[in-house]
Amino acid sequence: MSNEVIASLKNHRSIRSFEKKIIEKEILDEILEAGVRAANGGNLQGYSLVVVDDLEKLEELGIYNTPLVIIALADAYRTKKWFATFGEDKTPVNTTHGFFINNWDALICLHNIQIAAESLGLGTYYNGDVTSKDLRKIINNPVYTFPSGMLCLGYPKNEGRLSDRLPLEAVVHYNSYKIPTEEEIREWYGEKENLFQTRNSKERLDELKDRGISNIAQAYSKNKFKKDEIDILSKGIKRNLKESGYDI
Repeated sequence: MSNEVIASLKNHRSIRSFEKKIIEKEILDEILEAGVRAANGGNLQGYSLVVVDDLEKLEELGIYNTPLVIIALADAYRTKKWFATFGEDKTPVNTTHGFFINNWDALICLHNIQIAAESLGLGTYYNGDVTSKDLRKIINNPVYTFPSGMLCLGYPKNEGRLSDRLPLEAVVHYNSYKIPTEEEIREWYGEKENLFQTRNSKERLDELKDRGISNIAQAYSKNKFKKDEIDILSKGIKRNLKESGYDI
């Protein structure tokens, strides 16, 4: 059982190489309209979307060779100002609860945009570093806002590679969490390991072994979880949370 929507979702690929072609305003407006139709808490749409296509700003964001990005902000500022405009200036919207609802709303909206963009032939990828970036000098976002996510998009140069995924039994639990055995872990991650061993040349594998990397788990651990780099990103996130004005 399938349809065009399910087929598109199952065919998702992250695209990081784009044509030097501007996304037409009609296309952009259409995917933004699709985005704001996403489910959200209390129908308050506790988010804002900042579309960035200025080359200088894109470079400040560390984005190159991508024509456009959309930053989704968890936004209590607009809601707070709305309440204040109508005499409810003491309404507690910048709470811990409010932050998580707004952050959730922002990401759901952004994902709607991604799905809509891909359905119209655009390529996309998410940039997770935005949560740690100091954006205020770049996009002028006010207090009570926090960068939840950033979607990069454009017309793809190629179709990209379909990434492997863990089997359903590895990520889906029914009624309660099932603690996996070591044997199950080895089985579930077997495809990733096989791809790691077959996609790298013998010379590359030998080079990695000299660095203490003989399997994909070690490759992820040593390359994606470097403590000094993680610490920098974590400090940026903590700074943004503190400066956001949310009570967390």
